Amino acid sequence: MIRKLSYSYRTFLLTLFIGGILFVSGTQQLHAQAVIGARELALGEASTALAGTNWSMFGNPALMPEDQPSVSFFGVRYYGFAEITDMAVSVTYPTKFGVLGAGAHRYGFDLFSENRLRAGYKNSFMGFHYGVILNYSHVTQAIDNGSAGALGVDVGVAAPVLDHLWIGAKATNINQPEYGSRNGEKLPRDLSVGISYQIADLALITSDVYKDINFPLAYRAGVEVKIVEALVGRAGITTNPQTFTAGFGYSSDRWGANVAVQRHENKVLGFSPAIDFQINW
Repeated sequence: MIRKLSYSYRTFLLTLFIGGILFVSGTQQLHAQAVIGARELALGEASTALAGTNWSMFGNPALMPEDQPSVSFFGVRYYGFAEITDMAVSVTYPTKFGVLGAGAHRYGFDLFSENRLRAGYKNSFMGFHYGVILNYSHVTQAIDNGSAGALGVDVGVAAPVLDHLWIGAKATNINQPEYGSRNGEKLPRDLSVGISYQIADLALITSDVYKDINFPLAYRAGVEVKIVEALVGRAGITTNPQTFTAGFGYSSDRWGANVAVQRHENKVLGFSPAIDFQINW
């Protein structure tokens, strides 16, 4: 009985919270996190041309790391609210035929959740990198016990046009998948083009132009600066919606960890903390 009341109370608070967000935000855009990875979040989500990141399975698949296998774990708590959380895991494994990848992602809470399973492949030819992702998305709604799934295809390309200067582009759900034959609800589709530049061993600058077909054009930018050996600091900004981000990261040959925090333009929403951890072998 107590457990049932606790569930009802939590559901009521969650519904009230989400309704409050929608009321306060008015016409502003609120949607799920566009990127996975604390480093990517701290850099203002500008990750389309971010080379060698372990979270390319969820970003630009053309930039999956080629040097060594890795497994990564990620979590972000939106606006400090425990029930609205993103969790993800990514594995990449280089072979002589290209890089293989797999990933899983969950977003949501008791009343609504979205789960994704991803399989990826990346290769390169004469400095031109290309990759593809098969993504199965499944949504569940507790209110009417409804659920549906759809298979999407993401593609990405990237190339170093000068020393330390990368250009990349990616597109998601290019096959225009829909949830179920009766619903007609299409999965989100977006296109982004980015550039990144590594300034010696001191700093990295990255920037994206991002367009979701249902939202206005957005710009993203971030900078990563070396503080001491293996320790870096980061900051970033996005538009539509406007957010400010910051974070730190530590990496070695065997492992690495990153923390980040995002501040939404709507002060009611507060801060969204994120963390990830990766192991290389």
